[in-house]
Amino acid sequence: MFDRSNQIVFYLNSCIAFFGVLVALFTPYAVMGLLFILSALALIYDQFEQNKSAYTIDHLNKVLTVHDMGGNKATVRQVQMTRACYAGGTEYWFRNIRAVGSISNIQVNDRDPVAKINTNGSYQVCTGFPTGIKVTDGCDLVLSYQCEGGYIHPEGIFSHVVDSNTRQLSLIVELPKGRAISSARLYCKRNGIEEALIPPVVTGQTRIEADIRNPEVGVEYCLQWKWGEENLIQKLRRFFTA
Repeated sequence: MFDRSNQIVFYLNSCIAFFGVLVALFTPYAVMGLLFILSALALIYDQFEQNKSAYTIDHLNKVLTVHDMGGNKATVRQVQMTRACYAGGTEYWFRNIRAVGSISNIQVNDRDPVAKINTNGSYQVCTGFPTGIKVTDGCDLVLSYQCEGGYIHPEGIFSHVVDSNTRQLSLIVELPKGRAISSARLYCKRNGIEEALIPPVVTGQTRIEADIRNPEVGVEYCLQWKWGEENLIQKLRRFFTA
């Protein structure tokens, strides 16, 4: 939950609390020791509150569907049960929306987002919570967009950067029949360093699925696969049916 600097502050406050316990138990200054303990606990509580995410996600289900064997056309649909930690929450920002190819037609709950920011091909979009709901009870938010030319190579990657506290993350890739998956792996990238995770489940040589419990905020989780090259007949068929 804490970065390195916050961890140091947490350990210092814990040491102050422990020092207060020693003063209260083994010196005549029990009141002073109690003040040390209460002050340290208050600082620890405040630190947790400041680092608590504004939103929590119970289950985030992110699906990539590649529609053609050439890998030119694909869609992404992300469904997440989103719960505000505070009653005043009125809007939610989806961040780190990016793909190898181009992205278009970004929508939230089948509507255009309230705001959209594009920074070198990485999008952020904002949506308001549906009216008439209690944001602390949570609601489903559905992000969808189209990808063009993102999966034309023999190796593909589909990823998600965790930006809110999430209990479970599901990544699913649906590929067209005709180009079988030869291998697939799941890994995460933390501070630029890759770490291999439990291998994903491959079904019918066209579907890859991975479930991650309690993914770490700020970490990118990646599904990577290799599939066969398009043969000449498949390329010609796609050319004449386009």
